[in-house]
Amino acid sequence: MKNLKKKISALVLSSVFATMQVSYATIDTGLGVGIGGALINNTQGGFVDMTTGAGTADLNFNGNAHVNWDSLNINKGESLNFNAVSGSNNLTILNTVNHGMSQIYGQINANNGIGQLIISNPNGVLFDGAQFTTAGDAMITTQDMSNLKIEDLSEAKFIKLYQDGKLIPIQIKNSTFDIGGDYSIVAAGINAANSTITAKNVRLVTANGQDYIALGEKQPTKDQTVTRLTAMNINGDLYVTNDVGAFEIVDGGTINGDVKVLTSGNVIMNKVNNGNKLVMNGDVDVKGNGAQMFLRNAKVDGNLRMANGGGFLDAGDINVTKDATLITRDVSTNNVNCKPTKHFIHVIGDTQVGGNLSVEAEDNIHIGGYDYDAKQLADGKLTVGGDFSAHAKNGHVMTTIDTTANKISLASDTLNVLTDGKAVLSANEYEFSSNGYLGGLTSTDAMSVDEKVINIMENYIPIPDSVGTPGNINITGGTISKIETPTSASTYISSSGDVRVTGANAGDINITAPGKYIEITGNDVHANNINVGKETDRLKVDFPSRDYTLNYTNIRDNQVVTINGNEEITYNLTNGVNGYNQGTQIKGENTYLIGPDAPIVPEPDPDPIPDGNENVKVLRSFENQSVNMNQVYTPVAYAADLDDDQINTGVRKNVDGSVTVVRAFPMID
Repeated sequence: MKNLKKKISALVLSSVFATMQVSYATIDTGLGVGIGGALINNTQGGFVDMTTGAGTADLNFNGNAHVNWDSLNINKGESLNFNAVSGSNNLTILNTVNHGMSQIYGQINANNGIGQLIISNPNGVLFDGAQFTTAGDAMITTQDMSNLKIEDLSEAKFIKLYQDGKLIPIQIKNSTFDIGGDYSIVAAGINAANSTITAKNVRLVTANGQDYIALGEKQPTKDQTVTRLTAMNINGDLYVTNDVGAFEIVDGGTINGDVKVLTSGNVIMNKVNNGNKLVMNGDVDVKGNGAQMFLRNAKVDGNLRMANGGGFLDAGDINVTKDATLITRDVSTNNVNCKPTKHFIHVIGDTQVGGNLSVEAEDNIHIGGYDYDAKQLADGKLTVGGDFSAHAKNGHVMTTIDTTANKISLASDTLNVLTDGKAVLSANEYEFSSNGYLGGLTSTDAMSVDEKVINIMENYIPIPDSVGTPGNINITGGTISKIETPTSASTYISSSGDVRVTGANAGDINITAPGKYIEITGNDVHANNINVGKETDRLKVDFPSRDYTLNYTNIRDNQVVTINGNEEITYNLTNGVNGYNQGTQIKGENTYLIGPDAPIVPEPDPDPIPDGNENVKVLRSFENQSVNMNQVYTPVAYAADLDDDQINTGVRKNVDGSVTVVRAFPMID
């Protein structure tokens, strides 16, 4: 009864009932003829009198009052007005209705002296084409408050909210509410459509028998909608509380304020939108414990946080201007054992997050979506202005749509980090952590990539080492600061731009960057093997305390070159001046490969080439130093005389007419 306590304090109610003056004369307001009428049984407290006109009834009060209605209905064009008179202000006017659902098609108004206007009808209330205006607070409820006493505040003895197997709702459609203070709707069911509500705070409350309603064994299930908003416009902060049952938004709408949803059931926000966007201009905090949670076709001008303790969470075609957090576990109670429903997060469609995006799943995370019946992946893209992290505790992290962020971190504690081999990740920095194979999927004669993705994700199939014919995690370049796998597992990464590897603790790392620069640097790179694939223009390798084996292909003889950990690397010289091709060299001068120190003039060649042009010569070995490959493009390279028609990608032509060519170890066709 917390919300009601806020609005009807013991002090206020004591003033209502301590000054009770009881009137037993039935009063006919003249309103609602033909639909049940508007008849007052009796009044208690500060009721003064009533004045009527053509289609209007004014109830006047000089103190707090309880008006008990036999029936309360208002036709279109009619107006029921509550007025504080004789300078009275901040009055609480409680209206209870005994018979029939209240049908409000006209106007209800309260002047500045009414601090709170309450309408209670356990048979339900319908607003259709209505206008409701009050300067203070308002509450509409299906709680039976006809015998309300002060002690009932703690006991919450409200009944008659379940009738003939149906939830008794508050229904709103095509209506306008202009509330100066807070507007609370407390009922067993709330259904509002195509209407506008303006208030400081809008509170929609449905709850269980422990707090508000006595439904016995007929309580709603978690997937039964008890609060539904259809194409609503709400100006003010929105609070939705469903202790039992689901909350649903249908066909878009606009909420100009913060949104906070708390429910034990499902949350279905704009899954059915008919092309209409849901706009929420404020922070959005949604917490549910049902099997499903959706947010589709929506804009959040603020921060977004969605946490589902019951299982599935789907966010698609959304635009969040600030940070977003998606979680599939109950973080307030750390209740992560919600089986048998799997905790599965989909981020689908064209989704944008202006700040950081954090995705935490008890089980699977899929950046992308699919049609399960058609066995087909969905199109889309994810764009994150800040950092993007996806962490799955007991499932896969799968990416099947292009994803852009400042930093991308993908981690699976127990299974794999995978892609469909087509999706492209674009970031300045990347971190990958997997309990097995880390890479892409490829099709086979028996199964397409789409079918493989669905099979692996739906059945939680682990890939410990490799996946048959491997595919790649595709990136556009940047720094890979972390690759973490078991020592028995393989990693496959392909970059379309320059790439640096600065951190790894893995098994075999296969990395390709066709025609681009690869740098493997720092003391935090550890692996069994690092295989440089495809044709690479430049390769820089740090080798102090290097404990991995480096593999690539030497074009001189097209043989795989294997450099073991801590093995000396010999660099070769080409023609030029002082270690650089500056465009001023003449044939016969030397160009040196340089490291961190100045170039060193080589010893004279004991067996010089007859024409004096030393194309290839061992210069020196750099031991325990980082080498900047300014002049050559791989740890072992050479200048070779080739005809122009043999010069292709990955070939650098020297000023003396010779060229330096690199062709890296071809791991994948």
